[in-house]
Amino acid sequence: MTNIELQAYRRFFMLKVSEASEYIGNSSAEVWHEWEQGKAEIPAQVIDEMRNLKTRRQNKIAAIIADINNRIGSNNIRYFLTFEDFKKVNPSLSVLDWRLHQSIATELYFRGLEKLC
Repeated sequence: MTNIELQAYRRFFMLKVSEASEYIGNSSAEVWHEWEQGKAEIPAQVIDEMRNLKTRRQNKIAAIIADINNRIGSNNIRYFLTFEDFKKVNPSLSVLDWRLHQSIATELYFRGLEKLC
């Protein structure tokens, strides 16, 4: 994975540098910036985690689309403006799960498959 790809992945998952560095890189934001700027080699663990998030995202989207195709009624997906709101509904999930959900909700909305609520 290149530094540009790492930044694209992070933005695609709607992660702030501080969140990515804490929850994926186990590093400081400064170190994460060095990876994105190509000043330091990206650790294999970080590359693996980003690819795993991509796979999780693809699998969740496929499951949601399958559900949409079988659903009768409204197609709404909840968009949580804050992590605190997300935690109220999903107490066992993490910041990464929240950001992944937001990324998925946004994509489904722009595909015209779901309305945000």
